[in-house]
Amino acid sequence: MNQSKIGKLLRASALAVASLFVFGACTPTDGPGEETQLEYDTRGLTPQEYSVANLTAVDEFGRTIEVVDPTDAEERYVGVFYFVWLGSQGMTGIYDVSKLEQLGEDSPLYDTDDQTGQSPTHQFHFMSEPLYGYYTMKDPWVVARHVELLTMAGIDYILFDYTNATYYTEAVTLVLDTLLQFQEQGWDVPKAGFYTNTGSAAAVQHVYNTYYREGKYDSVWFRFAGDSRPVIVGISTDNGGASDQSDPSYAVSTGSDLYKYFNFYESQWPSTGVVNDEKGFPWMQWGSPIPNGNGNASVSVAQHSAASVYFSDQRPNSSRGYDGQGNVSENWREGDNFQWQWDTALQYAKADMVKNIFVTGWNEWTAIKYITNDGLGGGNSTSGYSGRDVWFVDGYNAEYSRDIEMGKETGDGFYMQLASNTRTFKYNEAKQYKMATMTVADLSDFSVWDKVFVEYADFVGDAMARDGENAAGVPHSYVDQSNRNDIAKIKVIHDDEYVYFYVETAEDITAHEEGDEGWMNLLISAGDTTTSFSGFNYIVNRTPGEDGTTSVERCSENGFHWQTAGEAQIFVSGNKIVYKIALSVLGLTSQDVALSFKVADNVQTENEDHILDYYISGDSAPIGRFGYAYGK
Repeated sequence: MNQSKIGKLLRASALAVASLFVFGACTPTDGPGEETQLEYDTRGLTPQEYSVANLTAVDEFGRTIEVVDPTDAEERYVGVFYFVWLGSQGMTGIYDVSKLEQLGEDSPLYDTDDQTGQSPTHQFHFMSEPLYGYYTMKDPWVVARHVELLTMAGIDYILFDYTNATYYTEAVTLVLDTLLQFQEQGWDVPKAGFYTNTGSAAAVQHVYNTYYREGKYDSVWFRFAGDSRPVIVGISTDNGGASDQSDPSYAVSTGSDLYKYFNFYESQWPSTGVVNDEKGFPWMQWGSPIPNGNGNASVSVAQHSAASVYFSDQRPNSSRGYDGQGNVSENWREGDNFQWQWDTALQYAKADMVKNIFVTGWNEWTAIKYITNDGLGGGNSTSGYSGRDVWFVDGYNAEYSRDIEMGKETGDGFYMQLASNTRTFKYNEAKQYKMATMTVADLSDFSVWDKVFVEYADFVGDAMARDGENAAGVPHSYVDQSNRNDIAKIKVIHDDEYVYFYVETAEDITAHEEGDEGWMNLLISAGDTTTSFSGFNYIVNRTPGEDGTTSVERCSENGFHWQTAGEAQIFVSGNKIVYKIALSVLGLTSQDVALSFKVADNVQTENEDHILDYYISGDSAPIGRFGYAYGK
């Protein structure tokens, strides 16, 4: 038995003993005189596993993410197409299609020979602005957040886009090193692989020589259960015409040692009409997802159609708002197309026809501006749909884009959809457990927390300073020094009157400075959340006093608006802080202790309803819009 399994069994045994003999139980009821017979949680989940399982959220459209149970779940996988080309494309400047469109019909965007320098031809243009700015994939600050976001969403693997015979060694190395860093902390980070196509044989040999051969990254390669070989996608001599590339020099021989080293899957393109049911690995289809015979299926945020591969044609069935039934929502930000794709794949999963969903994609963000008959793109948008001589292939603007990563125009709705649907596909419905209780009589006695087994983890090292160049190589384009207290772990317990939160940071907690309302805040969702800040209706510790008391405020109107609700107690020493809050202040009783929460420090706000800032600045546990459930 391996060490991780032994650890889980020991943890489960310790938790069971502690629950039964150290703590008293609160007994929930279904109704007057009727007790619910609940059991203690003895699953033995690590703090990292417990954290992901107990995520909650309410997105801007009212859609929720609920607690799930990862134990004894069916073996299923979700991966994302991951792009590492930003910062390696030779951009001469930052050009944004969505912003250029706002200049009207005379915009340089539509000029086939722009002389203003605002939209040069044959240059990569951003479709819209990412939440993290027009970044480069060589920025460790960005990559750390990507790994955290994808881990929390439950993503099993990323496949680097190596389909164009271009290698992004510096960026890939940074991503792999970051995966290793957080994996060593106990996080089940996404594993990694490569999707090759053009020049596949050379690309597969290159990545083997560069990354696989020495074994440094062996623990982060993606493998299907029961197969020790790392997964790679490319063109072999058994491709069967599934790829759009037919050059025989691109194919890896199925008899070669290189082929045998990998669990080799075949690149499968929608344009060929060929399905390789045995080893095909589709990244997109023209319309509704249809699984291969091997259980692989693709889901995309938006997709080309057989009628046009140009996203700049802005065909209805290539919009993010397309619903699969011929309709396009005016509010494409709700992601009708993405949900239709997921709903279809989930129906196939119920019929046991889908085991692996590959999602296109995370962070493509850019496409090249071509002009008709320039001999470079092999296409002509004028004969398609838009009537313009300027055209873009794999993305166009914010609406006609396949990116899940949060954007300043798109928000985080697509990321929330990814997390929600991934949880539905992979995990079991949550079971409610009996919650242990304990009174923390002395907040300064940290030793009592050794008896508390309800523990949540946060990524350590994600709260880092940023000094990044942009994708055009301009240094110091993105500077952020809001990292201050790096949250590491949280424990929670309650008794008949109070709920207690214990928080550890990586280093000693900074002293509070007068007027700083963002110091070690605790946001809570409890009771009636009709009026809330993105689902959180209480905030604790915006105005701490000098006598060990601090503020508890309730949301007064939707958004970041607060009014006094009561007081709490806090104690801070070294790298630890404890909060003691009366259940009555939160509108709870001892028979109904169910809440969600997040701890945040030094989040910098751009506007009053600033939940997206919790993805960016300071530190938040959990990241962004998420909360951790307690008692649910």
